Amino acid sequence: MWTREELKTRGKAAFLRNYWICVVAALILTLLVGSGTSNSGNSNNDSHQTNSVGISGFTISSDNFNVESFAERFTPLGPVKFVFTVFSGIVLLVIGLAFILIRIFVLAPFEVGGSRFFIENSMEKAGLGNILFGFQNGYYGKTVWALFLKNLYIFLWSLLLLIPGIVKAYEYRMVPYLLADYPELSTEEAFRISREMMNGEKMNTFILDLSFIGWYILSGITCNLVGIFYLYPYKYATDAELFLLLGAIGIANMWMAIFADVGVMILAVLNAIRALFVKNL
Repeated sequence: MWTREELKTRGKAAFLRNYWICVVAALILTLLVGSGTSNSGNSNNDSHQTNSVGISGFTISSDNFNVESFAERFTPLGPVKFVFTVFSGIVLLVIGLAFILIRIFVLAPFEVGGSRFFIENSMEKAGLGNILFGFQNGYYGKTVWALFLKNLYIFLWSLLLLIPGIVKAYEYRMVPYLLADYPELSTEEAFRISREMMNGEKMNTFILDLSFIGWYILSGITCNLVGIFYLYPYKYATDAELFLLLGAIGIANMWMAIFADVGVMILAVLNAIRALFVKNL
């Protein structure tokens, strides 16, 4: 069993031992991989509301819609507006698609590289070049495919409700670390092992994440200075320690199972020998 204090102490010690390199690595990961949040809301404070639909700069409402006014809107500049709107929509669609492709093929491998960096940094001072690990060693294609599936699964589960998406995000949390530490694993094995590692640990990990909320608030108050110079490397290092600890627990459980099986086999052999000996008597 692990404790939050133990993991955070080990994570803090690891990143302070290689402070500036960890700060730079964490900043790169946060900018390239980290998920930002944007809140947008629509204010509906008008006392009078009508059923209306906005189309390309003008409004068709139930109060004033008629065919003549609709036609007047489109002449003589209406067709130009329409073409411009369609063209703008296509441009925005292409830009959005380009961002998605960049996220999948360029930015996602940095997640594996960052995991590799902080795993290595847990044991010794890691070099900044580790963050490029996802592009190296001939595993680029598998890395891109595995992380694409991970994000796709989480997105699809989130369409059901928010809670299933969060649960799956924690279930697949160790996939980047597994690909970083064991790049020879297949995609299916990485997902299976991640599920096994997080089995019974999702709530504990969720509480571990919540324990950083004070630092996030302080980071917001200080215009993200605390985040850049302390919180982000601290959090990344702690997550790497969690992976290493859960991996060690899994290996220990595996050896315990092996010893138990061997013990049962030895007892069976001894019992068979005893039965033969008694029969000979």
